Amino acid sequence: MFLKSITMKPIINIKFPHYFLLFFLVIVFSSNSFALSANDSTDVEILYRVILIGDAGEPAKDHPEPVLVALRKEASIVDSTVVVFLGDNIYPNGLPDENHKKRKEYERRLDEQINIVEDEATYFIAGNHDWSSDNDVGWKQVNRQADFISNKNLPHIKFAPLNACPGPEMVSFGSKVNLIFLDSQWFLQKKGRPSPEDCNCKYYKDDDIINATDSLLSLSKNKYTIIAAHHPLSTHGPHGGHFTWKQHIFPLTEVGSALWIPLPIIGSSYPLARNWGISSQDISSGVYGNYISKMENVLSKYSGIVYASGHEHSIQIIDGVGDNTYVVSGAGIYDHTTSLGEGEDTIVSGEFAGFVVIDLLQNDRTKLSVIKVLNIDGDIETTFTMWLDE
Repeated sequence: MFLKSITMKPIINIKFPHYFLLFFLVIVFSSNSFALSANDSTDVEILYRVILIGDAGEPAKDHPEPVLVALRKEASIVDSTVVVFLGDNIYPNGLPDENHKKRKEYERRLDEQINIVEDEATYFIAGNHDWSSDNDVGWKQVNRQADFISNKNLPHIKFAPLNACPGPEMVSFGSKVNLIFLDSQWFLQKKGRPSPEDCNCKYYKDDDIINATDSLLSLSKNKYTIIAAHHPLSTHGPHGGHFTWKQHIFPLTEVGSALWIPLPIIGSSYPLARNWGISSQDISSGVYGNYISKMENVLSKYSGIVYASGHEHSIQIIDGVGDNTYVVSGAGIYDHTTSLGEGEDTIVSGEFAGFVVIDLLQNDRTKLSVIKVLNIDGDIETTFTMWLDE
């Protein structure tokens, strides 16, 4: 079971019942060991740092992307840093063939992310936009991205799972940390999936992928384990059915940020349709709900697992099943966040650009931090921290 020690700041939303807040304040001011500010291990060496960033696939053109600048700062602090890009690495439709008129621009979008890391171990996983959003050419786009990264001949930067397969693929760091990579879009993709003969993947059927994930988690019981995928298992953003008045009255702003054309009543049909499951990218859809059900059936057997995802353009820390923690870190582009609500499982919700950092300390404690990017220069603030200790 987690002991979740929390430092709160007013620029993010943290949900607690009032009676718990009162209890929390009593403990904070009476204990020397509960809060991070007391005995917070700040002087203990960090063995490994894992940076989780998603949906960074449209970095700024006329200046360095602020979120990537901030990532560079955080990655340089710890020698043993691992960076995971959680999908949607190239908006809007992945990497097209070399004859495409915008191929160079899409290469630039991926190169911005590749070039920001130096010698840190770095992994890119696919999101729905990398799959060309359920297009017939989906897997070809993912393969091109995997090949593009591989052809850089940078041994510390990899596309995962290998060969654009669904996974799971596990990578260990030392004797204490396991990362398990999954291509969650594989479960949702209706078009453009390869045949078993074409892809030559170890696991192809959904149930085989889930069972293999279960086996890897069983082998990882004595390690700090992070599952990295693109799609959240819980979210309170648009993909989870949360829409604001803007989507109801000005629905075209979802297509273009300048399209403030009022369409009341008609506009409400858009969020209503999404809540009815019209899009496979929303939790309300049958295929997405099936993926969640299968994954949570496995996760409920374990505790202390972090399931990390992107997809929503926000930061969320959520109580998961089985004393596990869900991280939604899809705010990898400055000034490109989406609306966000809260649920009963919400620990933190942040409508700002940034990413999540997990530090494994020398004393075997594990700390999660939410990093907010403050401005175009990439200045940062740590807005939230909590311990992930069993």
